[in-house]
Amino acid sequence: MDRNSPIVVFDSGVGGVSVLRSLVRELPGERFVYFGDSANAPYGPRSTEEIRELTLKNLTRLKAEFDFKAAVIACNTATSAAIGPLREAWPELPILGIEPALKPAADRHPGGRVLVMATETTLREEKFANLTARLADRCAVACLPCPELVEYVERGETDSPALEALLREKLNPFLEDGLDAVVLGCTHFPFAAACLRRVLPPETELLDGAEGTARNTRVQLAERSLLRDGGPGELLFRNSSPEPALTELCRRLLQTEPLPALSPNQTAKRRSNMDPKERFVTLYRQYIHREGAEELLSFLLSSDFFEAPASARYHSSVAGGLCQHSLNVYDCLRAYMARPRVQQLYGLTGEEFSEESIAIVALLHDLCKIGCYKPGFRNVKDERGAWQKVATYSFEDPFPFGHGEKSVWMVMKYMKLTDQEAFAIRYHMGFSGEEDSRTVGQALAKFPLAFALNVADSEATYFLETTP
Repeated sequence: MDRNSPIVVFDSGVGGVSVLRSLVRELPGERFVYFGDSANAPYGPRSTEEIRELTLKNLTRLKAEFDFKAAVIACNTATSAAIGPLREAWPELPILGIEPALKPAADRHPGGRVLVMATETTLREEKFANLTARLADRCAVACLPCPELVEYVERGETDSPALEALLREKLNPFLEDGLDAVVLGCTHFPFAAACLRRVLPPETELLDGAEGTARNTRVQLAERSLLRDGGPGELLFRNSSPEPALTELCRRLLQTEPLPALSPNQTAKRRSNMDPKERFVTLYRQYIHREGAEELLSFLLSSDFFEAPASARYHSSVAGGLCQHSLNVYDCLRAYMARPRVQQLYGLTGEEFSEESIAIVALLHDLCKIGCYKPGFRNVKDERGAWQKVATYSFEDPFPFGHGEKSVWMVMKYMKLTDQEAFAIRYHMGFSGEEDSRTVGQALAKFPLAFALNVADSEATYFLETTP
């Protein structure tokens, strides 16, 4: 397969431009062919069999014409109906789909109320029903079919009094009890964001799956060595409708802003209302998605991780200290790695140092302390010199395996670690550990994430945490 071949982005009409917008930002040097099947839009009211047939027919023709190296099905409805047959037709190629961003909504708003707006086909498919069932214990999910919105966007009407009136009528029944998030489960819907923001309360977050699909596309191409060999990016628009205005509409939609994120104040307010356990679980589910991650989290929830101290007598030697220390390290590591000088000097950018890797090494570096602390008392003198009994902990490791090694071993019982992640956790104590200093120095020099985690762990331990 030629890495300079184009990536086809397919949608039932113009809505998939919301995904194309994210793809172009994520992969600016790639060649894209955007195809909209506006002659047959909307897909939502059609049967699953019709949608599957239309999608396969269009992709087959595009493959013959462009010999694409990857295809992104930028349509929730077409993904639900046809992604399996497409992957069977071209098993050697990355064929990526999109689904409603319900899992990110549940991660960001645990216990909250989430509304999914989508087409009838997306909401009735078994794939969506299975996704909803898996997340039923994490948030309350309501569904709202809104096929009319597709028609508004297809004719270029993305912000008008008529559209706002439609959205108010549709959304009003859900607003009385409050909404934490609205998932836009159709790629047309993000283009109505301005109207949606006026209708919804300011604290309600809008989410779609475009950025996640774009990141996944980059990963899939990189794994197959299919990223393009440099040069400027290219973009070609095609449509099954002969209407020339559709290409101009696509270009206009491509220039619009992506979904607005929550403001820093809103994000800080939401986090400040979380207790440490809730924040840990939220961060974990937001960023850690690799195979085995949920099983590892289930183990943590069944262990004493959220009740244990971080040490017997020193930093965070209090109930819950281990969880709080992990969160402190996470905050310190993110702040350290965001510094431009750090990124430039140590090369802490790219997939090896992704948000997922940061969350893994920071939140999980001290798993070795699970099940090791026993509560007790010790005698200390008060300010008058009188002896007093105070609560304390003793450390008894039933499975001694070294400090960093044990954490690596515990994580890898559930999910794989990269070399950067494994060595970061293994050597997060840096020169304060018991290893030969030459070995530590070599590890920190070879694996920059280990050095960064050591800095973050030291900052949290010595500057943010105290012993009562």
